[in-house]
Amino acid sequence: MTRVRIARISLVALAGLVLAVSCAATHVQSGKKPLPPLEPDANMERSAVPDVYKWNLTQLAKDDAAWQQGMEACSKDLEVLPKTCQGLEDPKNLLACLQAFFGLDERVNRLTMRAKLRHDADNQDAAIKKEHGQALKLTDDLMQRSSTIRQDLLALTPDALAKAYSAQPKLKQYAPWLDDMFRRKGRVLDPEAERVLALAGDNLWAQIDLNEIPSASESAFFGLLTSIEFPKIKDEEQKEVQLGLSNYGKYRSSKDRRVRRDTVESFFGTLKKFQNAFSATLAGQAQFDVFLARSRKYDTARKAYLDKDQLDPAVYDNLIATVRKNLDPLHRYVKLRKRVMKLDEVRLFDLYVPLVPGVEKEISFDEAVKTILASLGPLGPEYRKQIAHAMDPRNGWLDLYPAKHKESGAFSASVYGRHPYVKMNYLDQLNDVSTLAHEYGHAMHSHLAMKNQSYVTFRYVPFLAEIASTFNEMLLSDYLLKKARDKKERAYLLNDLMESIRTTIYRQTLFAEFELAIHQEMEAGKPLTAARMNEIYKGLITDYYGPDYTIGENDDIEWAYIPHFYWKYYVFTYATGLSSAIALSERVKTGGKPEREAYLGMLKGGCSKPPLELLKGAGVDLSKPEAVQAAMDLFNKTLTELEKLL
Repeated sequence: MTRVRIARISLVALAGLVLAVSCAATHVQSGKKPLPPLEPDANMERSAVPDVYKWNLTQLAKDDAAWQQGMEACSKDLEVLPKTCQGLEDPKNLLACLQAFFGLDERVNRLTMRAKLRHDADNQDAAIKKEHGQALKLTDDLMQRSSTIRQDLLALTPDALAKAYSAQPKLKQYAPWLDDMFRRKGRVLDPEAERVLALAGDNLWAQIDLNEIPSASESAFFGLLTSIEFPKIKDEEQKEVQLGLSNYGKYRSSKDRRVRRDTVESFFGTLKKFQNAFSATLAGQAQFDVFLARSRKYDTARKAYLDKDQLDPAVYDNLIATVRKNLDPLHRYVKLRKRVMKLDEVRLFDLYVPLVPGVEKEISFDEAVKTILASLGPLGPEYRKQIAHAMDPRNGWLDLYPAKHKESGAFSASVYGRHPYVKMNYLDQLNDVSTLAHEYGHAMHSHLAMKNQSYVTFRYVPFLAEIASTFNEMLLSDYLLKKARDKKERAYLLNDLMESIRTTIYRQTLFAEFELAIHQEMEAGKPLTAARMNEIYKGLITDYYGPDYTIGENDDIEWAYIPHFYWKYYVFTYATGLSSAIALSERVKTGGKPEREAYLGMLKGGCSKPPLELLKGAGVDLSKPEAVQAAMDLFNKTLTELEKLL
């Protein structure tokens, strides 16, 4: 499942650009009945949202009764799975075991996906919460069963496996999965230790965990975060509004400094009241990560989680080192904000409002779709045709609008053999357009991988997950820059591009440094208190944003609401992903069909090859600094032009 995205580009809706693609004010699809109009409201009841704007989950289970029947059938099959997986030295038995194992996993993932999507759409419905718990337990049971099967598989000798491939050619489809398992054979413990780790929720060996089970710390974090009642604030018209997770970003970027100041200070001030609880959940996650890594004889948690996806920690170090060498342009960026916005001091709540104001205009969903499709020309007609189908709400891929108890953020999620699902909280805001392009980049990556790979090899690892999404954003940004009519429009769009690199490379690398630091503290046996986490985070903010940035009283608590820190060395992939996307999008735009097919070939590759090998095939080597440095150079170049324009 693709995780919730934090960083994103914002777009400009200047009149000339909008007119270049569409002047539609309602959702109109050629040859189809217009979709019902809806004014988005984060506090509306989900029942008030027309069904056409919601996911169609019938491909996962026809209805509640069919879902429950499927759960019961999977539970029964799980009980007999150990009997199926006996005598694996016999090639026939080995094939039968793997077919049963992966077949059951596919069915469980499908049922779990339905429960997950329903829960994300309404996290307060008691029946939905119960189903979600059932699904997570079933997935946990399957993961524990897989531990025993793995032990038996690893007992096979290379000669026995080679003979099995010869005797049963159908076994070769499982070779990539088996090869990766044998690659880490030395990390496997004795059966009793494996049983205990499985009971503890080991995810270092969860090789078929598309719907990853949250750790106890992650569950506690989300339970705490979603239970907090944030205060009300007054918007630009002095109207009292309820501040929450779903609208925090909107009011944080308000043109009215009073609104954005009240938003951030109210939000962070509330988080600060719960800092000890947040530090306990995050310290618990770090402790769990270290426990699992050391149990499997890794020196560090980072090495363990990167090795799971065949990544060298040098890739992580290369990212941080290259970004660190390029902090001066970020300091200049802060100084430019201070000058252009005529501020005595630059605060966190001053970083998310555009430096160059655009034309006041809301962006309807239909306008967003047409703009995105126009920008994706370099990817060819087939890609554009498929993504147009996927973005049409009638086709069931999309849950478009926010609702009172819908989870915040956006994501794309998929299970094999079914179309991907995209969650949005579309509010007709400028940022929503780039978010839509981003999430459908994920969706198309999953779609192409499923169409071209077997169930065993279709899952791409997190390291590759943020490339297709930000690639689409880069094409969108480039398209709008080419349509700019004057210096003001160009300045606005250059600022958007600069913001993309700041939030997705600089900010996410800052997060990656924080994640590494707290794990190193835990690995050194030091206590991870709220005060220590605040100190680490404050130091990073100081380094990254430089002397012209003023840290607010509660800014050091920002780490507390970031979910990525519970996802085990995932956040750095946003920065490496955009760095790769910048390099690859330029390669595809300036190249021809071979460059486009090389890029699409990576998307189609799933996990059929190691991730660095797939990426190299598309044209980027992240074991070297060039791609990250190119992104830093683009930031510096964009900043220099913007300084002149302003």
